[in-house]
Amino acid sequence: TFRRKKDAEELSCGFEDEYTGGLKLGASTTIAQYVLPPLLASFIGKFPQVSLSLLNGNSREIEAALQEHRIDLGFVEGVFRLPNIRYTTFLEDELVAVVRTGSKLAVGEEITPDELFHLPLVLRERGSGTLDVFERALQQHNIKLSSLQVLMYLGSTESIKLFLEHTDCLGIVSVRSITRELYSGQLRVVEIKGMPMLRDFSFAQPQGQESGLAQVFMQFAMHNNHKL
Repeated sequence: TFRRKKDAEELSCGFEDEYTGGLKLGASTTIAQYVLPPLLASFIGKFPQVSLSLLNGNSREIEAALQEHRIDLGFVEGVFRLPNIRYTTFLEDELVAVVRTGSKLAVGEEITPDELFHLPLVLRERGSGTLDVFERALQQHNIKLSSLQVLMYLGSTESIKLFLEHTDCLGIVSVRSITRELYSGQLRVVEIKGMPMLRDFSFAQPQGQESGLAQVFMQFAMHNNHKL
């Protein structure tokens, strides 16, 4: 269980009965939309005296906000790491290729990486962790992103899903973002053979910062991540 008094002593927060104050969080788009909301609701229910705020942006924007002290704790995805930020893995995720059910694209349940050259794509924007991971997976097969047929770069996964509803193309999104669409049959997954796109969702905090409400939230999140 989450032991509030013990954590308070360890963190030297000086709170004996309740945690109080404000905590400014920042999260990349996928995490903010599909992972954090139930966690935020649970945290507020347990610690009603803590005021939370959430900044939403892509991973690069969240890291910039952290460096500029506009947020206390970040949640980011992707593969790039900055030396002055400490990253702690929080949750695992997987990217998948999806098309709308009934799409006219000539794709079955599985394609090879080389078939990506011939398929129109809709992807997340530069600076997003999703694009970082997709680009790294392509590099493992000596494929350059610039050689693919990218119809659009969009700023959110929701935009990609709506775009896919009206276009015959392939999208790359977090599997966590399409639970409802898979259940309803709106979208289907296309496996890219031999090209796994795994990634970690991570906490991001300034190097040396290991106390205060940010640490309390991290411990709470780690204790409850099995519910996400």
